[in-house]
Amino acid sequence: MAQLLGVNITALGATAMRARHLIVDGEPKILNDRFAKLLLGLEDQVIRALTAGGADDPTIASAWVLRSRYAEDRLAAALTRGATQYVLLGAGLDSYALREAEAKSELLIFEVDDPSLQQWKRDRIGELNISLPKSVRFAPCDFETTSIRDSLETVGFDRGSPTVVSWLGVTQYLTPAAISETLGWAATLASGSEIVLTYVLPGPTAEKQKAMLAARGMRFETFFTPDAIGDLLAQAGLKDIYHLTPERAQAQYFAGRSDGLVAPESERLVVARSP
Repeated sequence: MAQLLGVNITALGATAMRARHLIVDGEPKILNDRFAKLLLGLEDQVIRALTAGGADDPTIASAWVLRSRYAEDRLAAALTRGATQYVLLGAGLDSYALREAEAKSELLIFEVDDPSLQQWKRDRIGELNISLPKSVRFAPCDFETTSIRDSLETVGFDRGSPTVVSWLGVTQYLTPAAISETLGWAATLASGSEIVLTYVLPGPTAEKQKAMLAARGMRFETFFTPDAIGDLLAQAGLKDIYHLTPERAQAQYFAGRSDGLVAPESERLVVARSP
């Protein structure tokens, strides 16, 4: 765990919260990430202890599993329309490729992230004797300094093929300029390609997280209202913008639950398509 902490503490936190969901929360599971605990290599009680603070607020705890579930649901729908590529920007320790790639052999999966984190992940998969599907490609990239286009094209990405892009839990750490550049790239993808992304609302919850992460030397300060992120998506050339509001998320994923999980408020999901 110490090695991973040195690579990316946010990747550790997100994975631990996905693992916690299987250990603590009730049925039905919103996301069944059975590889999260394996990748961390931690016992249940350690995962509980690590994530106790993050689970205090059910509207925050739910965000970690909703974001991945929703992106994967959007991908499943896009596959029926002919999508052939799935790009995970800031993939971290996401396990979609390990869970689903063999069953979707026609789908190319591209994981884009920091080179050192990617290498740790690949080493960890090897330690677990898990076979990495042949359809998975790793594209090393620093979103502030490296072109996503260049990173992807070096590993065989086809900009002319229908694509779903997942960009989860990242925008709050980036500058507005870097966000705009990435959205502009998404708008150049094959017509009808889709990007699913999260953003953080300004307000007391965001400011609390900003202060906490600033104490660790981490930048966390780019926030958007729904109108502002909608404007940014449109300015980038994207269309068919759809907001998964808390009300929609509650009805679709959290209705009737008895474990206290409810739709997140401070982190939101939005989808847009290339023209």
